[in-house]
Amino acid sequence: MISPRSFLMSLSALLFLAACSPESSDFISVEPWEAPPETPIPQYDPIPEQKFEWITEDGGQSQTFSPQVDILFVTDNSESMKSAQENLSRNIDRFTAKLMSNQMIDYHIGVISTWDSSERFAQMKKDSYKPGDLRLVKTSAGKYLSKRFIGKGEKAHLASTLKIGITPYSQGGPEIEEFFSPLAAALENTGRGASNEGFFRPEAQLVVIFLTDADDSTSKISPEQMARLLVDFKGGKSEKVAVYGVLVRPEDPDNIKDYDLRVHPKYHPECFDGKKNNGKCSGFGPQRIEELIVAANAGTGTPEEIRSKYIMSIASKNFGTDLAKMGDDITVKTLAKEIFLNYRPRLDSKTGQLMIRVRYGSPDQLAAGKGQLIPQGAKGGWLYDPEANSVHLSGDINYQYKEGARFAVDLIPLTIANSSN
Repeated sequence: MISPRSFLMSLSALLFLAACSPESSDFISVEPWEAPPETPIPQYDPIPEQKFEWITEDGGQSQTFSPQVDILFVTDNSESMKSAQENLSRNIDRFTAKLMSNQMIDYHIGVISTWDSSERFAQMKKDSYKPGDLRLVKTSAGKYLSKRFIGKGEKAHLASTLKIGITPYSQGGPEIEEFFSPLAAALENTGRGASNEGFFRPEAQLVVIFLTDADDSTSKISPEQMARLLVDFKGGKSEKVAVYGVLVRPEDPDNIKDYDLRVHPKYHPECFDGKKNNGKCSGFGPQRIEELIVAANAGTGTPEEIRSKYIMSIASKNFGTDLAKMGDDITVKTLAKEIFLNYRPRLDSKTGQLMIRVRYGSPDQLAAGKGQLIPQGAKGGWLYDPEANSVHLSGDINYQYKEGARFAVDLIPLTIANSSN
């Protein structure tokens, strides 16, 4: 006899086999999977290559490129300066070699002398020059002309004009030399009918060169104030001012210095105990003039770098070479130019390069898309200043000079600029 439990287990097995059988009416069939029909990919016209048009502009500065420089020598005419003036006169051609050989540069060169505010000087002074008056141009034969400065193409009279001569103390020459007071007066004597009329020009680079074996003794003008007067005179444009010095050094021997820089009991009593040198003083230099040079050329380097670049020794064994370097530096500063742009240039998406070209040439050449192509680069070329949106042309570009030449800047603009850009 089959037990109820065995019967149930047998019945479950039969029912399971029946469900799995293909003949079972309860079997659920599944249709085979079919991929959905492909959705057609939309077809678009190809994106045309974007093309940009070059435009030509020069920032509104289409005038002839004729850079100007006004060079003012502030020369010591005390009796200790005879050999230094002669040295300058002998080597002046080396100073002006590049300046005058460059046909672009329109130069003015003049000279003023030191001053002494003492009553003795006022009573004994024999010439008619007032503080800051430009000296008259002097020919090599010693004849004085009615004009007061050397202009472009007048090289013949330069050496003799700069050699202003010395006035001994016994004949009324200066004792305590002032340089800042006559320099400040020179800036003021510029109006109509004034002694320096026509010398200083608004757009010209202003260069001041001190030639002395002494220091400045002006009581009412500090070196910083003098530097500010020069910059203010150029409308606040410090880049338009450069100050150089042909000076003695503190370590130079006393015999080549003016008395006020010597270890002398009259001028430096702190160096003596009674009349005996106490050994506390090693030497003195033109500290105030050096401070002016550092202040006036601020931004062109550290104080040490400025002194090295803008000051040469009056007793240098390489006087002519050092003077030539000074002249070359002035030439480079004069030829530097900045062109402000109306449009911001685009970058080439492939090369990452600025889409700018700078050309130099005659108006006809530039209109025809020609002219000298100026390379991009800090030396001998141009750089772009994104902050000012301008092109800076270095002063050492080797131009192919042409009369009446100017610049053209070709660029592909990023956006259309407005007049305030």
